[in-house]
Amino acid sequence: MSRLLWPLAVVVAVAIGWTTAGVTSKTPTVHEVERLTQQVTTLQAKLRVAEEMAAAGTSVAASVSADRRASGRSSGSESLRSQAAFAQEDRLVQESLARATAVERGRQPGQGDAASAPGESKAKAPPPATVQAVLDRFYKYLEATKTSERDRWQKGRELVEEMRGMGDIAGQALMHVLTAGNDTDERRVAARMLGALQVPQSLPLLREIVEGESDLLMRRAAAAGLRQLQTPDSLPVLERLLANPAEDRFIRLSAAQGLVSAGRPYGVTALAQIFDEAAADGRGRDAAFRSLSALNDDRPLPFMRQLLASQAEPGYRLLAIRYLTARNDRSALPTLQTVMQSPTEQPSVRDAAGEAYRKLGGK
Repeated sequence: MSRLLWPLAVVVAVAIGWTTAGVTSKTPTVHEVERLTQQVTTLQAKLRVAEEMAAAGTSVAASVSADRRASGRSSGSESLRSQAAFAQEDRLVQESLARATAVERGRQPGQGDAASAPGESKAKAPPPATVQAVLDRFYKYLEATKTSERDRWQKGRELVEEMRGMGDIAGQALMHVLTAGNDTDERRVAARMLGALQVPQSLPLLREIVEGESDLLMRRAAAAGLRQLQTPDSLPVLERLLANPAEDRFIRLSAAQGLVSAGRPYGVTALAQIFDEAAADGRGRDAAFRSLSALNDDRPLPFMRQLLASQAEPGYRLLAIRYLTARNDRSALPTLQTVMQSPTEQPSVRDAAGEAYRKLGGK
């Protein structure tokens, strides 16, 4: 606990000094006081998680050391110790799954099968989530996924589902991180999660970041969050970002994806434009194509027909042929016929065009 107190004491001392200085110079605004409070709250959560992770690491190390000292004992005892050490090490990572399952079953974590035993009274509902509980869970996720990007994506989806079950308090906690966090990584994750949770109150914060901050990666994360909000007020922001040709390509890509999801037809046109302009360096080209092909409707058909007739990479043209075939697009027959009869065409593309031509009823 002592390790928790000294950084907090530093923050409190700074706060007192800052407030005292304000007596002689200026009175702190409500916004400044609120921001400082949020910083203290997020710092407390980070310190608690650090303490828990350190304690877990110490327990695991002690278990491993004990196993080594007792290596002469029976293999059955050694196996049990190893399993216990592994369970301790994995506890924090698996905690989110345990909580999510408990909430789903309508009981608190740890109640197990006792809650469903015959004659037992109805299981108590889990206590309402608090900002501190959400922050603790958020920082445990960051600690558990520091070394693996793949784990971050997988466990990030699990965390979003867990936070969705926590209600509005999860959005409040993530906005605390976004406004008061000092680490850019945690702020980027918070920005994306606010979008995934579709928290409408986060729109001003995300807009301020994408329009005002200089950190490009932070702006991209905020744009990704805006893309998922899908509120009437978020669409004009996406339109402005998309209309600026000097804007970062990935920010424009997020804007186009958000407009497509909202049913705006020029979002599809913008994705096709980003695909074309990225031919020189490839940045965003694959993401634009995947966004178009993921629509799985008739909106991308003109783009796919144009791509088939172009000199783009053969892989994209093959995928365009598959898309046109899956959508039963008979309007593509003339283009397919031209490609299949071209003596200079890539054999793989020519053969695929011929097969698609026959499937679509060409003669």
